[in-house]
Amino acid sequence: MKKSDEVRETIVKATIELIEKSDGDINSINTRAIAQRAQVGAGLINYHFQTKENLIELCVERMIKQVISSFSPPVSEQTPIEQLKITAKLVFDFLMDNPAVSKISILSDYRNPKPGDNTMMSAAGFSRTLSKLKIPEEERFILALAFTSIMQALFLRKDQDAGLPGYDLNNKAQRDTLLDLLIDTILGGFEYE
Repeated sequence: MKKSDEVRETIVKATIELIEKSDGDINSINTRAIAQRAQVGAGLINYHFQTKENLIELCVERMIKQVISSFSPPVSEQTPIEQLKITAKLVFDFLMDNPAVSKISILSDYRNPKPGDNTMMSAAGFSRTLSKLKIPEEERFILALAFTSIMQALFLRKDQDAGLPGYDLNNKAQRDTLLDLLIDTILGGFEYE
């Protein structure tokens, strides 16, 4: 690894540590703190990442990808729809437990969409959960992406005063009921193998 790449990676690791230490409150992280933790000059942060925001987005993307790649919902003999419900609840719980990091990840994906971003990886995971549905793979992926997008929109609006009539997304029981309703509405009519 080149010295430049080593410095870049040191900065990324230091920033991830600060994000984790701050419980995702990125407003409490400044360039000076990152430089101190990485034991580099602040100018190197700007040189490698241009802005603190670019660095934070990269770190959050890496953190979420690590969670997604290690995420393994329980395997069971349940229907694909029931498995999706279990998985969706686990994913939404993660979003709620990590609100600052989750918000950065979602908004970053919408600002700068890429084929392998966290949104697409989540949709691919949901699509695999639904692999036994009797619909073409492309349609299954589109449905999984639509469901992922709905979950993201709900998460981003979870604290809106108007909220969702009858649902408080900060209440796990109500959130789980809403997810079940959405999944049944979107996917409940499909047959499976």
